[in-house]
Amino acid sequence: MSNASLKDFPVVVPFPVHWSEMDAFGHVNNARTFTWFESARIAYMARIGLVGPSGAGADTTMADGVGPILANTHADYLKPVVFPVNLVAGARVTRVGNSSITFEHAVAGADDGVLYTRGGSIIVTLRYATHEKVPVPPAVRAAIETLEGRPVGGQA
Repeated sequence: MSNASLKDFPVVVPFPVHWSEMDAFGHVNNARTFTWFESARIAYMARIGLVGPSGAGADTTMADGVGPILANTHADYLKPVVFPVNLVAGARVTRVGNSSITFEHAVAGADDGVLYTRGGSIIVTLRYATHEKVPVPPAVRAAIETLEGRPVGGQA
């Protein structure tokens, strides 16, 4: 698998494109991009301990009831995705604020590295019982820097 365009993304998730994902215009519907971004983001958050394994009825927040909530997401569509193709979706963190984490996302061809979509998202750390924003836990901050292999600053 050649995912050179995603070499700097510490979390990469593979996806085959299914015929049923094509729309009337002959390419994969744009909404699928956000599903690919979400899957890579959730895989990333599981690696840093911000979400737990999700099963039916399982508590996916941290032990103190803190978890992520999506505040913003966007995408730039660079090239239409058409069947058949295998893709990879990557996630990396570009900034950690006081109570937010900014992700960069990319979707590329698994075999040729062609970049189809890039975008980003911001999640906020939330105490779900009270619906209040809380600071990004220090252990999560440290896990991000370990996974990224670099400091990821930006208190705000």
